[in-house]
Amino acid sequence: MSRNMNPITVCCAAVLMLGLAACGSDDDGSATMMEAPTPVAVSLSGVEDDAKRTAGTAEIAAGESADTGEVTFTCAAGGDACSVTVDADGDATATGGTVTAANSAAYTTRVVATDAAKTKFTAMDEEAKQGETDQPVDAGLGGSNTDGTAVDTYSIDISRSSTGTTIEITDTALAGEDDPEFTLAEDLMDGRIMHVRSKAADDEGNVEQEVVLVATDIDPPTPMAFAMVPGQDLDDRDLDNTVDADGDGTNTNDYTALAVDQSSMDVLRLVSSDDFAPGPGSSTSLTFDADDAGTADTDEAYEAAGTYNGAMGTYRCNGSNDCTVTIDADGDISAMSDGWVFTPDAGATSIVADSDYLHYGFWLKRTRDSDGAVTAYDEVETFAGSSVAASGPVTAVEGTASYEGGAVGVYAIRNAYDPDTGELDDATSGHFKADASLKAYFSGTSVAEDDYNSITGTINNFALSGGEVNDWSVKLEGAIAPSDGTASGTAAGGGTERSFSATFHGSVARQDDGTVPQPGSVVGEFNADFSNGAVAGAFGATKRPEAE
Repeated sequence: MSRNMNPITVCCAAVLMLGLAACGSDDDGSATMMEAPTPVAVSLSGVEDDAKRTAGTAEIAAGESADTGEVTFTCAAGGDACSVTVDADGDATATGGTVTAANSAAYTTRVVATDAAKTKFTAMDEEAKQGETDQPVDAGLGGSNTDGTAVDTYSIDISRSSTGTTIEITDTALAGEDDPEFTLAEDLMDGRIMHVRSKAADDEGNVEQEVVLVATDIDPPTPMAFAMVPGQDLDDRDLDNTVDADGDGTNTNDYTALAVDQSSMDVLRLVSSDDFAPGPGSSTSLTFDADDAGTADTDEAYEAAGTYNGAMGTYRCNGSNDCTVTIDADGDISAMSDGWVFTPDAGATSIVADSDYLHYGFWLKRTRDSDGAVTAYDEVETFAGSSVAASGPVTAVEGTASYEGGAVGVYAIRNAYDPDTGELDDATSGHFKADASLKAYFSGTSVAEDDYNSITGTINNFALSGGEVNDWSVKLEGAIAPSDGTASGTAAGGGTERSFSATFHGSVARQDDGTVPQPGSVVGEFNADFSNGAVAGAFGATKRPEAE
């Protein structure tokens, strides 16, 4: 022994080396042995058997709690700190103060999310069966009745300003002042907008909601030369009948003005002038002079500065009779007489809305509990459409055409099964966006006969709202019905084979040069099953400039 080493230190060192409990000293300085605290089993009676438990040790201060996996351990207040150890079998022991165990919030969240996802799997499966014999019709936005007949589907109005897209959803059956309305829930950017409508809570605080997500490729309005805008051809008032200003061989059709179609309310909404406002008193009918044919040297026709569809110019009472403008109680023009023409200023432009765009998305019903958690999905429907008419028969269309676009929809993903029961015990769900690409083979010498009237495609690059990692991809293969310009076929994702349907949009009328254009776009709906999940979605894709 070293002459300078305290015997107690040597004793304690030896105790620790031997793995004994502890060592200390009495008041007289002699060494004593101290027994290590014996771990006590923690009762897990307050923890569900399927709660996930993570092996490890947690140090918990008195009066505090800590989670290990899906179990919350609490160290009693007023006593010693606690050390809780969970072994590989999920059993727990503790030293120090008294420890209690309960399900953690994570457990409740997982169970509620899993139960909800199971109902979404069922709802998507029902949606996938639509159109089959004795199955509900494919109802789309608004769902279907319990007997499988389609309800009056909701209407969607889409508009686009320079700052963003506005989507209005109208349900004519619930249009009363006190009825619930769809309100904007989230603008997901890249053309996706979600709306939600909620009913009043029941006695238990459950709230039934409808959710609509619409994706669209509508572009902002663009300025266009006045006379180039459809419906704004200059068709009135030749300023000099002795001159052929446009060089077409006729002196009397060098028109500089647009005849205002006073019979169209849509046109009247485009008319604006400070002169067309209610006058003094209660009169709402304004009268303006026409040119007096008896005074050859004087032009009495009333002219007023204003705008037509946003373009600056001049309104003129150009008929043989006086002109009138009627203003309604809201200060809007409700009627105009015949004879009004509008002359745009040089270089005037109108802002023209995008009239060729796609929209596609999903509608669903869900239930939220009093805590705001989604507990069930009752119904899922998908829909797709276009602002331009469907192509109709494509029997004269030739060649191949490639289409690129996007897809949106709902998903449910199976994360884990209980190894003992084989039951799904961890599932999540939400909505997705993805990429869509399709290739149509019509007919003609550039297409192999075996490929006539067929379509293939892929839905991939799925991005899930819950952030779950996936490698999903859906392969589409089907046939085109030349008689009506629709297509249908299989959708394969690696699980049970599902189906898709599609419709071509855009004119395929034969042109003056004899050529027949290919459809400008294709929209559709699909269902797919994967090894670990399922989706129900809709897509929209536009034709690439050059077919492959």
